[in-house]
This record gives sequence, structure tokens and C-alpha cells, in this order.
Amino acid sequence: MVVQQLSLPALPQVARPAPPPEPLRATAPFRQYVDPLIGTGGEGFGTGSAYPGPQRPFGLARPGADTTDAQGAAVSYAHCAGYAHFDTHIAGFSQLHLHGTGIVDEGPLSLMPVIGMTPDKTRKLGRLQPFRHARETASPGYYRVTFDGSEVTTEVTATDRVALYRITFPTGSDGVLTFDAGYTLTDVRVTAASLDVGADELSGRVHFEGSYSDRFGGVDVYWVARLSRPIARAGTWQGRALDAAVAHREGTDVGAYVPVDTTRDGSVTVAIGLSYTDVAHARANLMAEAADLDFDRVRRASEAQWESLLSRVQVTARGAPALRQVYTAVYHTLLMPTLMSDVDGSYRGVDRMVRRMDGARAYSDLSLWDTFRTEHPWLSMVYPEYERDFVRSLVAMADALGFYPRWPLATGETGGMLGDCGAFMVADSWLRGVRDFDVERAWMYARRSAFAPPPMSRREDLGDYMALGWVPVETGGGSASVTMEYAYADAALANWAMGLGHADDAAALAARGRAYRSLWDASQEFLVGRRRDGTFEPLRSLTAWQPVYAEGTAWQYLWYAPHDLDGLAATLGGRERFNARLDELFDMTMATPRTPLPDRYYWQGNEPDIHAPWIPSAFGDASRASRYVDWVRRTRYGAGPDGLPGNDDAGTMSAWYVFAALGVYPIAGTDTWLVAAPSVTEARVTLAGGATLEVRAPDADTGALRVQQITWNGSALTRPVLDQATVARGGSLAFTLAR
Repeated sequence: MVVQQLSLPALPQVARPAPPPEPLRATAPFRQYVDPLIGTGGEGFGTGSAYPGPQRPFGLARPGADTTDAQGAAVSYAHCAGYAHFDTHIAGFSQLHLHGTGIVDEGPLSLMPVIGMTPDKTRKLGRLQPFRHARETASPGYYRVTFDGSEVTTEVTATDRVALYRITFPTGSDGVLTFDAGYTLTDVRVTAASLDVGADELSGRVHFEGSYSDRFGGVDVYWVARLSRPIARAGTWQGRALDAAVAHREGTDVGAYVPVDTTRDGSVTVAIGLSYTDVAHARANLMAEAADLDFDRVRRASEAQWESLLSRVQVTARGAPALRQVYTAVYHTLLMPTLMSDVDGSYRGVDRMVRRMDGARAYSDLSLWDTFRTEHPWLSMVYPEYERDFVRSLVAMADALGFYPRWPLATGETGGMLGDCGAFMVADSWLRGVRDFDVERAWMYARRSAFAPPPMSRREDLGDYMALGWVPVETGGGSASVTMEYAYADAALANWAMGLGHADDAAALAARGRAYRSLWDASQEFLVGRRRDGTFEPLRSLTAWQPVYAEGTAWQYLWYAPHDLDGLAATLGGRERFNARLDELFDMTMATPRTPLPDRYYWQGNEPDIHAPWIPSAFGDASRASRYVDWVRRTRYGAGPDGLPGNDDAGTMSAWYVFAALGVYPIAGTDTWLVAAPSVTEARVTLAGGATLEVRAPDADTGALRVQQITWNGSALTRPVLDQATVARGGSLAFTLAR
């Protein structure tokens, strides 16, 4: 038989998915995997606001480049940390910055090298220098950029309290250093400044008021600068008037300039000591930490300190970009809060008084509404020596204010955001084993905050909350969110009270922890605002911000009872109905194109619902949780300038990513850890006391998200849940995953 050969049409070529990269083990130096430029870009509400300059872990000195466009314009929301990756020019190097915030503040005192001093260079616009990222380097403890055109190179490093610069002018150029005391970031105002030029130093004070610091009257920062070159030919300016004969200036538009002899060598080193106390302490800080003006020594010491902290997290992941994401996220968790103590232990507190803290360093810049959820649990577990001082700092602030602050910035309390997050953070830290502080005194302030009305409490609406069981709409904006925040804080304080043996307080607070249920409107099927008469506020939209919520939608606040997920499920009609609603949330989120506006359904770029991807694990379904968590990791994070889902919020979003990479997530204020498939194939994390958490997932980050088995120390888990005591003791967490 002859078989006829048929002529068939060619089949379309279907591209096969590329195989995942082979696992790559991180090796020392671990700082090689950190890219401080991740999160310095993004659009709209996806802007990361990451600070890319050098600093020591949680240091005071955060010197860095402040960028603009060619016209000197810097849109505020994109320049909260002074730097936006899409910019083309550098306006100056200021000495204090925040990391990952959604508000613009700080940025005082610009140091900027220029070629030739003319009156136009007394203004920021006259000093702009073009730059390209190809001529820029950023790594932990070090930053370098060479300007296009002038070819001036600026290198930056830092000690805890001193910003150090090495500036190299082209040989034979008319190099000049400018110190602008009237300079700050966009939307920050200098309302008073003074400076003095001496024989061997420059010094001064800047009073600035920014988006948050203007709430308490602004901040005084003091500085002293020393140079590796003589200051003999220095001059000053006021307005646009230059004068080499005037050594003292006061005003809002004053500065100094120092010519540099570049005949044989164009390099000059500048050290700027900083303090919130006074000029004498700024000088003492400089002399203690950088009197030798040895830039390379300081850089090496900074890098060594970063290496020591980064090495507590050792992972294997699929490729260099994955390692970059993990280690940059760890790095971001170690930038804020901010050191306040001078080298002698003095610091200026939130009541503006100069104080001392025995046996600890004082810190401020605590974005607590954000950080209590992920940042502080991470630090409590892996960097407890710092978390201890953060807790002690909050207790000291309560000593000064009479209550825990909510968003202390530098030397004042801003009251930013809502709830009782200061007390919450202290409670959570204690629950995670950070207990080397005056616990009874700390509890006294927390209890007062929960039961006493203002001014003894940070809970402005406590009276209505206790009388009605909810915060009524009539109190003003965000009433539903405030109710949920109070309930969540009460649950955390109840757990702390129980641990301290205060059974009656624990019972009362635990009952109040269920107050969120009073917001459930069965007719609208959401947690909504409620009036004094008990009626519910009609929702005009489920996907737009409403007055009863703080920075969120009805969909995003539907899940805001992380401490009582069983109770929340029952409130919504049972687990089956709850799970269907959660699936609906993520189905709609995944189907909706991302824009520069806030996400309408699930929103990783803000805090209230960031626990939602993990919820299925609380009900025993690690595979569903793994699918949600993996989607967030892949679509809302990356290894580029837009690699954060929104403002990093002082490390909050980065800490979330670290937990997601490891496959474990703490529910703040409780002892519950939820488990889902990690993205790293192996990890070894050094915990408090020397214990280690080991993670093994050979098929991680391959698309295998069906969890077949999870074991802890070789024994299969019956539920994808661990408790705090188990995690704290350390152990081995292993995943068997399939497609």
C-alpha cells in the first residue's frame, strides 16, 4: 500500500515559556546585591519615594542628591526623599532626608560644587547640574556622581551623625563649594537660618517647616562643616549679594561659598557634623566621628556595618535580579527611624527639651501607622537591638507628652494618620520578645491611652468609641477607619495585658477588639461608617475613596480585622461567603489595568489591606494564599526604579516583600504567623538570640504554587500557621510545591 503524503498547513509557532533561572546562592559581600535606586521612580501613587543616598543603619546623617528637571521644578509627591529617578539635574546635596514617605519634609542645608562663583549661584536654579544615571553609583554607605559639562565628581558617605563628601574638580578649574542655609526640598520652608565662617570651620542653624513638621512649629537643625583645604578666601551671601568680608549671616536666604585651589589637585573633602541639640554638639559629633576627614576610612566602616547586618539574611534565589530585590528590601528596612542622640547621649526630645536616655540611643521619625504592621515585627525578630531602642524612645516620648505619639518627626509629634499605633508598636514588640525596657511604665501609658480620654490619650475619639462601640460619622473624616484601628489596637493591647497578667484589662480590651463588627451593614455588605443614632452611612462608591475611610475604599477596608479573621468571616456570612468575596477582590484586581492612581480593589501600595493575600492560610488554604502572594510579588515589585508598589513608608512595603520572599507573614499584635509559598529556594535568617529560621523550597519561583506539604523541623504542619514562640525558637520550614 502506498501512503499518500498530505500537504498540511504550517502550525503557528507557539513560544515556549523560558525555563526559570537556576538558583543562585548569595555570597559575601552581601551589599553587592543592594541597589538603592530601586524604588526611586514610579508614577503617581506608585512612586516609591526611596532614599538612594548613603547612611549608616538608622543614622541621623542622610546626605544625598536632590534632583529636578532642567527648569528646577520638582513635583512634590515624586520628591519626598529629594530624588526622582526620571530627573535630569541635581540641585544640591542636602543633609537630612526621610525614606519612602508620602510627605515632603526635611532636606536642609545644601552643599553644592560649582565652577566659578557669581550672584546667580546664590539661587538653586543657578547651581543646577545635569547628570546621567550611567555616571552615577549608589551602594550601601556610598554614592558617587559626575556631572555632565562641568565634569565635577561628588562622592558621599556618612557616619551616624556626619555627612562626608569628597568633591573632585577638574584640575585648573575655578572650583567653588557653596553652602546654602536657605535651601530645603520642595514644599519645605526655611523660616530662619544663621551661619558663621570661621578660620577652620563653617557652622550654623536652620529652622525649617515641612509638610508634617509645620504641625508643631518646625525643626531646628545645627551643623558644623570642616574642610581638607583652607577656608581663607571664603565669603557669604544674603539674597543675591556676595561679600567676602562678612562672616556672619542671618535670614532665610543666606549662604557661604569657599573657593578651592585646583592648580595641582582638584580634590577636597568636606565633613558636616549634624545635631538637633546645638552647634556645640554638632561640632562634638564631627570631631568624634570624622575629625581626620578620612573619606575612605568612613566609607569602609559604613560598608562593614552594612555587611554585618545584611549577612543576617542569607538566601538562594532564581537569578541576580531576585537576589537584588531581596537584599535591597532588607536594606530598606534598616533606614528609618532616625538617630537623635549625640555622641554624649544628649538629644532634643519631642517636647523640645534636651534630654538623655540611659543605656540606649534615642530615635525619631517613626511612621507608626505604616510600620507597626511589618517593619517593626521584622526588626523585632532579626534586629532586636535596634527595636529595643525604638521602644525605649517611644516610652521616653510618652514621658514627655503624656501619651504615645503616632508619627513623631525629628523634635516634634505630628499626630499624622490615625489610631493608637504607638501603643500598638510597643505591644507587638513585647509580644515578639523585645522586653529590655521599663515594661510596667510602658504598659501604664498604653493602658491610659486605651481607657483615658484626651489629653491623656492619642485616641481623639475614645469617648464616643467607648460609649457607642464605634466612632460616629459626625466626628469627621475617616470614622470607620478609626473604629477599625481602635479595635485592632485594643486586641493587641489585650494580648499584651494577658501576657503581663492583667486579666481584667485583657478581657475588656479583647471585647473591644471586636468593635469593628458594629460597622457591618448587612444591606450594603461592607464595613461602613455609622452615625450616632446607629444608622449606616450609604456608600456612594465601592471603588473610590469615601469620607468614612482613611486612604482607602470599601473593598480595601472590608478585610481590616487581621486579629479576628474567624470573627470577620462569621460577620460576612461564614467562611464560604468570605472566601468568595476574597476571590472576587483578587479576580477584579488582577483584571483591572494598573494606573498611576490608587488601586480600586486590593491595593498593595497602602497599608490597611496588605495582609489580605495571606488570609487563606489562616483558614488552611496555603495554595490560594500562595497564588495571591505570588501575584503581588510579581506585579507590584521589581528590580528597577519602579520596583516598589508605592511609598515604601519607612520600610513597611520592603518588609512585606522580605516576608513574602521567605514565605512567612506575622499578623501584628498577635502570635500568629501565616505561611505560603516563598520565592527563595533557600534561606537562613539569624533571629534574636542566635536562633535561625531556615527555609527550603526547591521549586519556588517556578510557577509551582500548589502547596502539597509544609513541614516544620521535619514534621508536617496540619495548617499553614505557626505561632510566635515556635518561630522565635528557630527551625526549618520546608515546602513541597507543584503546579
